[in-house]
Amino acid sequence: MAPTDGAIRQAGPRWRAMLAAMLFLSAALAGCATPTGRPGDALIAQPLRSIGLAHHHASLALGQYSRNAGPAAEILPGATANVRRACSGDRPAVTWLGHSSAIISIGGQCILTDPVLEANRSLASPLPKRLVDIPFSVDDLPDIDAIILSHGDYDHLHMPTIAALARRFPDIAILVPPGAAGPGALKRFARVEQPLPGQAARIGGLTVTAERAYHATRRNLAAIKTGHAFSWVVSDGRTKVLFIGDSGYGPAFRDIGRSHGPFDLLLVPIGSYEPSELVAAMHANPEEAARIARDVGARLAIGIHWGTFALSPDRPDETVRRFRQAGRKTGVTTRVLPIGGTVVVP
Repeated sequence: MAPTDGAIRQAGPRWRAMLAAMLFLSAALAGCATPTGRPGDALIAQPLRSIGLAHHHASLALGQYSRNAGPAAEILPGATANVRRACSGDRPAVTWLGHSSAIISIGGQCILTDPVLEANRSLASPLPKRLVDIPFSVDDLPDIDAIILSHGDYDHLHMPTIAALARRFPDIAILVPPGAAGPGALKRFARVEQPLPGQAARIGGLTVTAERAYHATRRNLAAIKTGHAFSWVVSDGRTKVLFIGDSGYGPAFRDIGRSHGPFDLLLVPIGSYEPSELVAAMHANPEEAARIARDVGARLAIGIHWGTFALSPDRPDETVRRFRQAGRKTGVTTRVLPIGGTVVVP
């Protein structure tokens, strides 16, 4: 599949030349592209995709995507105070902390997702360059009952944040896909659960069910798969929230909708989808994020995984515009929040 004009413009001259060469060689050597399992899309054939991904990860590590990135996610005025009271209301609510980090207040429980809140000074968890600094830390969180991790990539499982959480909340549960972290990484928590897809854990009065996602854990600079990635269904028997920390688009979401839907609220990744010829199998674009919302039967879809880190050439403002437009076209209510902003579950 050839890149769109928009993708080529966003990629810049160095990516433009590289992608053109890769596409030519892919056609010459492979005859066709490798399918992703997504309708109407394909990736550059191997081994060229691996070469392209190596260049992509080098650009990410060097902070090249922060140049000309455009406006990042906005920070809510009074964000820190709002985060501190995130679980104080009587109604289910979600507070976005940036990227895939969020607080889900539901059923009298306070659930934290993919927390990345502490300073970026760790060889064990190097982070991409930030587009915006988070104005709060672990000390500013309300009392947390459990942590849910979608997978173990550096921008989702951040060891300085995990260590700070373990010091403050040693008795809470942490739910993590198999292989997302080493055996000693989470040992300071009293309860560590690693369910398989379709299996559920109990957190207070909540049922938290692991389901599939089109992603994986690649907790190494060579981007070699080391573990799984999950979507998580959180329900108190009245309200249902689906958290997808990072994923491409695929038919599993229709299955999730049939098994668990409809959902009152969906947290869905909308950014880091370029260069699509390299990352389409693991990062949904804004239109696909709206399709996920439609497939699972979400009454409200909140876009996450955007505007916080310089992970790819796509611009945050364009990502938000496309997500909102896709929601109108698919009949799904799509929104984004400022960092520190809260939405009450409808």
